[in-house]
Amino acid sequence: MAISKEQFVKVTNIVIDKMEGGYYHPDMLLDGRVKDSRYASSGETMFGIDRVAGGTINYTPEGRAFWKVIDDANARKNWKWNYLGGSLNSKLKDLASEVMYPVYVDNSKRYLSEEASKIVDSDPRLVFNFSYASWNGSGWFQRFAKPINEAVKKGIKNPDKLIQIAIESRTKSSNSLIKQGGTKIESFIEELKVGGKLQIFFLKRAWESKTGKVLIISTATILIGGISYLILTKNKK
Repeated sequence: MAISKEQFVKVTNIVIDKMEGGYYHPDMLLDGRVKDSRYASSGETMFGIDRVAGGTINYTPEGRAFWKVIDDANARKNWKWNYLGGSLNSKLKDLASEVMYPVYVDNSKRYLSEEASKIVDSDPRLVFNFSYASWNGSGWFQRFAKPINEAVKKGIKNPDKLIQIAIESRTKSSNSLIKQGGTKIESFIEELKVGGKLQIFFLKRAWESKTGKVLIISTATILIGGISYLILTKNKK
């Protein structure tokens, strides 16, 4: 069974934070907000999602909702280049992640073996890698999936070893952008390991933004439970 959408969104929000840029519209080149002529071939983009080149994902309910938020903010005229959405940032990141979720699921079914897919979905680092591979495109996803499938088939099932293979697939790529992205991922990926500081920070932030009171109650419950355990243990001695 594939990772749930909720789990995917939590991990993939970090893809956006770490790897993807903010808003761009071709009007920015015309009115001077952007002066780099290399943007002449770029369409309207936000968090790496292209409104035209992205194709059918933009016409899903999540895709329509994503671009509606941007249109309602009149981003085309009001936002500066690489703007991250301000107060709309969290909503847009969640919607962008939801847009990419079916892409990830489809790519996983197509290109990862069933056994490899289960291992990938069990580890936030591997989910991050293949979530970002969905942004890279299905061709890259397939290319990154191949050495993982081969390793799992040979009996290498330890996520620590598999993430090393995944990172090397990027850092040893002949494509300079993929290689650059791989080096960047390598610098922080271990923080996403279960219990890692980035994972703890991000999950805490996600919880606080949705159910802040629950977080406080849950923390108190843990503390009370720990104290009760110590008292019970002491009384047994």
